[in-house]
Order: sequence, then C-alpha cells, then structure tokens
Amino acid sequence: MTQLAKLRAEEFLCVQHWFRHGQRVLEIGGGNGYQASLIAATGAEVESLDVVRVPPGTTAYFPVELYDGRSIPFPSASFDRVFSSNVLEHIADLENSLMETRRVLKDDGLAIHILPTPAWRLWTSITYYPYLAKRAASGCSRIWTGVKQSAGQTVAATSGAADETVASAPIAGRRSLLMRLLLAGPHGEYPSAAAELWYFSQRRWRAVFEKCGFAVIEAESTRLFYTGYAVLPSLTLPRRRYLSRILGSATHVFVLRKAS
Repeated sequence: MTQLAKLRAEEFLCVQHWFRHGQRVLEIGGGNGYQASLIAATGAEVESLDVVRVPPGTTAYFPVELYDGRSIPFPSASFDRVFSSNVLEHIADLENSLMETRRVLKDDGLAIHILPTPAWRLWTSITYYPYLAKRAASGCSRIWTGVKQSAGQTVAATSGAADETVASAPIAGRRSLLMRLLLAGPHGEYPSAAAELWYFSQRRWRAVFEKCGFAVIEAESTRLFYTGYAVLPSLTLPRRRYLSRILGSATHVFVLRKAS
C-alpha cells in the first residue's frame, strides 16, 4: 500500500461510522476507486464517478464511471450518502456541482466531504523548498519537470537541461515557470497558494455549503498531519497524529444535510 493510500484509509476511518449496510452511496472524484472500495466494505451499494480515467497500469480498486463533471447521471433523491475526498477544491464550477449532489441526495441523506485545511496549505507551501532541494539531487532537468508537473502544465517536459527548456519557451512562459520555481502554485481552482489559506478555511467552506442549500451538522479535524510534497514519507501514523496537535491537521471533514 502506498503512503497516500495509507493516509486516505486513515482519513476514511474518521467518517466510516456514517456508512451502513444497504445504503446507496455516490462518490464524486473516485480516482482509482480505493476509497469506494472502503465504503463498499461497509456493505453499502456504491456508485463512483470521475471526470478522467485512471492512467494505464494504475491499480483499480473499484469500478469508477466517467461523467462530464456537471450533470450527475442519476435521478433525483437516489442516494443516502454523497461522499468526496480531497476533490471539491479541484472543481471550477463548485456551486453547480454541489447543487447537483443536493439534487441526487435523499431528503434524509447526508453529504460527507473531506477537504484540505489552511494548515495543509501553509505547510505544503513551506515544504515546497525542501522538495525542490530534494529534486536538485536528481539534476536540473528533473527539477524543471517536477515544477511543471506540480503546476499542472499541459506542455510535455523536455529531457534536456533546465536552461535549454527556458530558452525554448516563449517569454511569458519563461516568466511563469521562473515564478513557479520561486513560489508554490495553487493546489485547486483558486488564484494562488496564499489565497487558498482563506479558501480552505472552515468559515469559507461553511459559507459555500450554506449558499448551496446545505446545513453543516458536523465539522471536525481528521487529526492527521501531512503535506503536499511528502518530504517526510517515513513518518508513522502515530507521529502524524501527534504532529497534527502542534502543526495542524491536513484535512477536515464536513457532514451536511439538506437545509429545510
């Protein structure tokens, strides 16, 4: 099991008690189906959706269906639970997506979302520089490749030296990539890493959920510390739980019901 899978499994333990045998559950952003498989293990009937296919060669844990990211292909009031894990921050039209999840949720159903915190954003920005230093051991071209990949660039990374990559890029592109070396970029659909300190806050998430017709019935920390660059991959789960008390939890859980 990968370190990321261990973290996701630990986060799921925080919400596992909300799932029951015989429930119909919709997962948004299923990825490789790992967390859908954990939900299915509770005896629930799971449907998992995503906007992209799992890359070839990736282990698939549970069937995940493609959809357009806007219209959920199920009738209204179809599900007892809607679940997502570290997904909502990547959705550009978030209000539409949340309204769609509200539509397919039964009147007595619950939506459960695991989301990054400002603490995760802060420590991910700080560990960006050790991450770059670590990649420096692999050579400049790999640093540049990692920078472009983590920035979500669609241009294929070159295999040459970093200065050759810069020289071949348009001036505006060079400036963008140079800034990307100096500053960590945003994780989700937001203007900057600094802006995400607000966008990932409980107060902001609550405001978005309430605007979309949900009432927050629970908002809790998952009490697990990690960063986006995995600079300390060997940290054990007990140590991560301990560090979360000092440095903050990487994620929080929101449990929602339809507002009356």
